Amino acid sequence: MDSKRQQQLYIHELDYKENNLLQIVTNENKKIIHSIEDLSNEILYAIFDYLDGCHLYESFANLNTRFQNLLIKSFLPLKINIDSKHEFIIEYYCKNIINQNKSRLVLLELSTTTAVKQSLKLITINSLFNHLQSLVINGIVEHKLQLLLKQLASLPCFHSLNISVVGELESFDTIYKLIFCLPFLKYNLLSYGPWRVPITLPIATSEQYSFIEYLNIDIIISFNELITLLSYTSKLRHLTCQQLYSSTTCIQTQRTLVLPYLTYVNFHRCHLQFSELEILINMIGSQLKVLHFTTSDNITFLDVNRWQSLILQYLPNLFKFEFEYDEKIPNVFQLESHHQQINQFTSLFWIQRQWYLQIQIDAVPFSNNRIIYSIHSYRKKWYHLYEYMNQQNNSIDINSENNRSRLTSSFRDVELMATNRCDFEQYQSFIENIKSLFQFVHITSLNIDLRYSTINLLIHFIYDLPNLNSLCMSCLPLLEVNISADTQSKLQSISINNKITRVNLEKLIEIKQLQFIINLCQRLEFLQVECTNNVNIELVIRFIMMSYRTKSLLFIHLLCLHFPTADQKMIVKIQKIIDSEKLLNDYSIKRNLDKIYLQWK
Repeated sequence: MDSKRQQQLYIHELDYKENNLLQIVTNENKKIIHSIEDLSNEILYAIFDYLDGCHLYESFANLNTRFQNLLIKSFLPLKINIDSKHEFIIEYYCKNIINQNKSRLVLLELSTTTAVKQSLKLITINSLFNHLQSLVINGIVEHKLQLLLKQLASLPCFHSLNISVVGELESFDTIYKLIFCLPFLKYNLLSYGPWRVPITLPIATSEQYSFIEYLNIDIIISFNELITLLSYTSKLRHLTCQQLYSSTTCIQTQRTLVLPYLTYVNFHRCHLQFSELEILINMIGSQLKVLHFTTSDNITFLDVNRWQSLILQYLPNLFKFEFEYDEKIPNVFQLESHHQQINQFTSLFWIQRQWYLQIQIDAVPFSNNRIIYSIHSYRKKWYHLYEYMNQQNNSIDINSENNRSRLTSSFRDVELMATNRCDFEQYQSFIENIKSLFQFVHITSLNIDLRYSTINLLIHFIYDLPNLNSLCMSCLPLLEVNISADTQSKLQSISINNKITRVNLEKLIEIKQLQFIINLCQRLEFLQVECTNNVNIELVIRFIMMSYRTKSLLFIHLLCLHFPTADQKMIVKIQKIIDSEKLLNDYSIKRNLDKIYLQWK
C-alpha cells in the first residue's frame, strides 16, 4: 500500500495511538526517567507499535529477560518490511522472526525482488497468519502470485494488497479473478509495466462481485477493460487508473455499471478521446465528488465549453477538480485558437466552484519544452493570509484554524510558474518564443525560478505581465552593472507602472536584494522573506522600517520573516529595536514556528 493511502486508511488509528500515548506518559506520575528500562510496559508497547518488527527483535530481544518477554511472550502486533538484498539476512528474518510469529504479523512488506523470491520459498501463507491485514510485494512472477492469492483467501483479517508483477504475462484474467475472490479485501494496487497485457474477463454477473473499496490500476488498460473490472467492484469508493487508453474495439455503451459509493476518481496519463471520457463519466460519475485528470497531445481537452457541459450534465456533486494538460512546445511556437481561449477557464463558472487556472512553463534541456495548463481546487498560497486580513480590515490570528479555513474566499488569481532546467540562453529563447501567449491570459501571480537566470529575465517577465499583483522568487540574482538600454528602459517603466503588492523572496542573502525589491515594487503592501542563517535580522528590520519611514515604501504594513532559528528571544530582540529606535507606533508581532509576522497600521 502506498504511503498516501496508508495515511488515509490509518490516520484515525494513529491519532488515537498518539493521544493515548500522551495520556499514558502524563499519567506516569511525573516520574523522572533515567533509562528506557524505567518506562512501563504500556509505554514500551506503544513505542514498539511504531517500529519495524525485525528491527525490534534486533534491537531489544537480547537486552534482558524483560525485553525478551515483552517481544516473545506477548500479543504485540508486528509490522515487518524486508528490504535487504542479502539472502542470509532474508533467511534469518523469515526463519527466526516471521515463522516464529505468524499469528502476530499484521503487515508484511517485501521490498526487493530478492526478498520476494527468498521469502516465498521460506514462508507458506496459511491459516496461522490469522491476523495478517496488509501485504506489499515488489516484484513477483505470475505463477507465484497465483499461488499466493489462493493462500490469502483463507485469512479472516486480510484487507490490503499491493502487488508489483514482473516477468512475462499473457493475460491479467486469472490474477484479477483471484483478487476479486479475496473475501475481505478492501484495497488493491496492481502494477505491471510498461508492457500491454490484455484483460478478457467477461462482465460480472450479479453474483460475482468483490468487496474492494480502493482500487489502484497501475497497468496499461483500455476503456472496455476498465468497464469490465468495474463491473466486479460494486462497493468501490476510490478509483485510480494510471494509464488509460482508447479501446481498439467498439465501446460497449449499453453496459451499465452500479457504483453507488464511488466518489473519487483519478485518471493519470489518460489517453482517451473527450467523447470517450464523456461516455465513461456518464456511466460512473453522478455521485463523484473528486476528479483528477491528467492528459496530453489532444487539444480537445482544452475546450472549456465541453468541460462545463460535462460537469453540469454528469457531475452534479463534484466539488474538487484537478485537471492537467501537458503541451510540448516545438522550437517555433505558433499561437493557436486553444491558446487564445485558455483564459475562459477563469470565468464565473470556475470561480464559483473555487477552481483556478495555473500555467507552468518548463524549459527542459535536450528535449521539448513544455507548457502545462492545470485547473486545481483551492490551495492555500503564501499571500492568502494577507488577502484575508485585508478583507477583514483587521489583524489575524495566524494560529487560528478557523481563520485558515476561511481563507477560501473568492481569490481570482491566475498563477504562472516558470521553471528552468536549461542554461540561460535556452531559457530566454524559450520565453521569447512563447510570450505572445501572455496577452491572452490575465496572469496575476508569478512564481519564478531564477537560480539559473539573470535579473534581466525577471524584468522582461514583469514587463510582459502588466496584471501582476503577486511575485514569488526562488532567489534574486544581483542587478548587473552593465544592463542594456532596453532593459533599463523597461525597469524604469515597470517601477512606475507595475501593480505588484505582494512579494515573496525565498532566499535572502544580502540587503541589496531588499533594496532592489523596494525600488521595483513601489506599491508593495506585504513582503515575505526567507532569510539564511548568516543574515542579520536587526539589519533587515532597520532597513525595511527606515524604507517605510522615509516613504520609499508607502503602503507596506505586513512583513513575514522566515528564519530557521526563529524563537521567542528573536521576538523580544525585534521589539526592543522597534521600541528603542521608535521605528513604529501601533504594531503587533507574532511567531508561528519559524515565521515571524510583523504588522502595523
